[in-house]
Amino acid sequence: MTEAMKCSTIAFTWIIILLFNFCNFIGADFEEKTEEDFLTASERCFQRERLAASYQRQFDNFVYPDEAPVHRYVHCIWNELKLWNDRTGFNVEHIAALYRDKANTEVLVPILSDCNRNTNNAPTLKWCYNAFKCVLNSRVGQWFKEDVERKLHERRTGNHVA
Repeated sequence: MTEAMKCSTIAFTWIIILLFNFCNFIGADFEEKTEEDFLTASERCFQRERLAASYQRQFDNFVYPDEAPVHRYVHCIWNELKLWNDRTGFNVEHIAALYRDKANTEVLVPILSDCNRNTNNAPTLKWCYNAFKCVLNSRVGQWFKEDVERKLHERRTGNHVA
C-alpha cells in the first residue's frame, strides 16, 4: 500500500468515526417519550393555561375544539415533550421512532410529514394545533389514542404495568 493510500484510508476512517460520534451526540439529547410523559405534560399545560374544567372532559375523549386556549394548550404539550419546533414543526423522525414497533418508517414518516405541512402559512399555534389534529385523525393517531387510553386506565385502576 502506498503512502498516499494509507493517508487516504486513515482520513476516511477518521471521517467515519467523527460522523458516527456526531450522530450519537445529536441523538443523545433526545429521550424517547412515553404515554406517561404525554399525560404529565398535558397536566402541566392544563394548569399553566388555566383552562376550564370542561376542557378536561373533552381532552380525555380526544376532542380538541378549534379555539385559541386549546391551540396554546396543544402547543405547550408538544413543546414540553420537545417534539415541536416553531420553525420546522413536529420532529417527524422522533415521533416515528415512538411507533416503530407498530409500523415501519416508510409508513410513518409520510403520514407525519403530510400532517406537519403548514400549507396555509398559519401562525405557529394554529399550525401546531392543525398538525396535531391531522395526526389524531390518522392511523398514527389511532395508536396514540389507544396507548394514552391504556395509560389513563392504568392510572385510574392503579394497575401500573412496569
